[in-house]
Amino acid sequence: MIGLPHQPASDEPSTPSRSTVAMEAREGRIGNAFACERCRKHKVRCVPSETAGICQSSGLTRARLRCQKARVECIEHVARRRPAKPRPVVQTPNRVAEMEKKLDKLSAIVTASSMPNSVPQPTLPPVSTLPSQLTEAAHNASTPTPTPIPPPPATPAPVSRTPVLPNPGSTPESAVSFWEYINETISGLGRLDPVLRSISVIHMQSLLESYRTMADFFPFVIVPKETFCRDLLQQRPMLMFAILTVASYDSALLQLTLSREFRKAVTAKIMSGDKSLDLLQGLLVFIAWQHHYMDPQAVSIYMLLQICIGIAGDLKLDNLPSSSIFRREEPLDREAKRAHLGCYYLSSNLGIVEPGRARSVSFTGSHRTYASELASAWEHKSDSVLPALIETCQFLEDIEETFHNQHEQALVARSQVKRLSDKWDNMRISSKQLATEFKTLQWLQLAARIYLYKITMQLEFPDRDSSPWASGFQLSLRFAGLQSIEQFLDNSLQLASRQYEYLSIVDWLSLVSALTTLGKMVLHSSSMPGWDPSDVQLAKTFEYFRDKLAAQTPRPLENHEHKHEDLFERFRRITAIMKIALRNGLNKGSPNGSTFEITTSSRQTVSLLQDLPQLKANGVTNGAELPAPWKVNPAFDISNHEFPWKFLMGTL
Repeated sequence: MIGLPHQPASDEPSTPSRSTVAMEAREGRIGNAFACERCRKHKVRCVPSETAGICQSSGLTRARLRCQKARVECIEHVARRRPAKPRPVVQTPNRVAEMEKKLDKLSAIVTASSMPNSVPQPTLPPVSTLPSQLTEAAHNASTPTPTPIPPPPATPAPVSRTPVLPNPGSTPESAVSFWEYINETISGLGRLDPVLRSISVIHMQSLLESYRTMADFFPFVIVPKETFCRDLLQQRPMLMFAILTVASYDSALLQLTLSREFRKAVTAKIMSGDKSLDLLQGLLVFIAWQHHYMDPQAVSIYMLLQICIGIAGDLKLDNLPSSSIFRREEPLDREAKRAHLGCYYLSSNLGIVEPGRARSVSFTGSHRTYASELASAWEHKSDSVLPALIETCQFLEDIEETFHNQHEQALVARSQVKRLSDKWDNMRISSKQLATEFKTLQWLQLAARIYLYKITMQLEFPDRDSSPWASGFQLSLRFAGLQSIEQFLDNSLQLASRQYEYLSIVDWLSLVSALTTLGKMVLHSSSMPGWDPSDVQLAKTFEYFRDKLAAQTPRPLENHEHKHEDLFERFRRITAIMKIALRNGLNKGSPNGSTFEITTSSRQTVSLLQDLPQLKANGVTNGAELPAPWKVNPAFDISNHEFPWKFLMGTL
């Protein structure tokens, strides 16, 4: 091995100090700045010679000239600084606290910058033209340009990280513009309730998601999944207002406030001559769940429905162009067709509650055509159920037209009942799968069967004496009607507790009507061979289903600050009175058919309704059962055709 000779003291590198080592550790070391490229490649010591461009021997006895002997150009090596090794950064507690302060400061600056200096003027365009005439540019209207961000304040105030209901100043511009638009709309009828301005956009989006679930029970106004609340605030303000109202069922006071302000906005719109798809859809949604916030002092539901029908007629929604392979149908055309079907759906089902009321809308070929086209387009999953719903509504209309007269020949009545019963069976078979997926269809079909036997049980047969089988036919109608009621009520118990809040007014009226029909069978059905309400135990049947439903329907929060009787508490209270009535009212009816009067031995009519104590939901008062027979409000008459509406409004 070749030994290294001792170098002169001047050539030996001095020992580096600690500061030098530390600096090198921080900044990186510099390599050999004198070695040429060839010597570096062969890893030998390189000593520059006096001749430029050639390195000389290192002075070793066996050393050889490198670049000179090889007769190559001695290329000087360019020194490079070696990168320093990265050191792990230790996050001390002080450093973490400092970063959190910076994040809080940035959050406060962003929040403060989003606050508008002044309230912008409303720029919400009404949808006032026919859907088929709207241009693509109007349909895809862009959102307004946001206001410039002002400079951050010097000392931002602390803000809450997750506000539930922020103050109006922190509401985004879209929500501010929306409420200012509503406030300007109702300016002639008063000012907007200030509590509504505190509804955040996050809360609005949550209510919109709830509405999408509710829409399965009224699939005539569908909001696409890609549509957000900001889009509706700008393009469909009345529809969004209605959605906020119907989806606020968790807060009764908020919902009542929203419903009151919505009525004001509708009144102002009608007075100004507004006839738009936005207003029509908003009214349909508002009516569909009005049983949650029905107000006896407000405009009746029939009046609101007539407004819907009038707007649909002015927009000529019954004459929209049909879709075909040669014409691409616009999305707004499909929305208009759903709205047209929604008018017929509500009119058909609300009309049967009060017998004798003229039907607002009758079935036409356009209803069947629209339903088939929407189901074929398959824009939304719920479109598939529309043909079955419209067919059931037509079935209800067929029953009404067939038995419009209370007097009918027994043979004719039997043949018509057979025809309608077979038609109902065919509807059920053809839509069995749809009825499983969409509860509203199953609910409506079972209610339609109750309506069939409810009407036929009231028929009088002039040829009864000449037809020996007429009495047996009437008896079979009663048992078939009782069976249909039990089937409907048993099916209603299959819903989850939360789903009762989604039921539309059509489904809820069907439930009230089924219980009312059962009560009438107990109290007012005439005696006949084979039919005794006591033997059939109709009162116990009512009590069984009533108690099951009362236990399954939602209950209010225990810590609710404002005591308000919601829809389900009202249901428990009134059905509890009905249960006591049926339990104690058997064989105590008066000649005039009143449920609440009896004839004494002196042949005087005495009312059973007096000195009514406050009745709780479970049918007891002050911890004790009510005295027999029972004491309720004299307006509580189960045989009155207005009873279902009074039931909904809570005026009983």
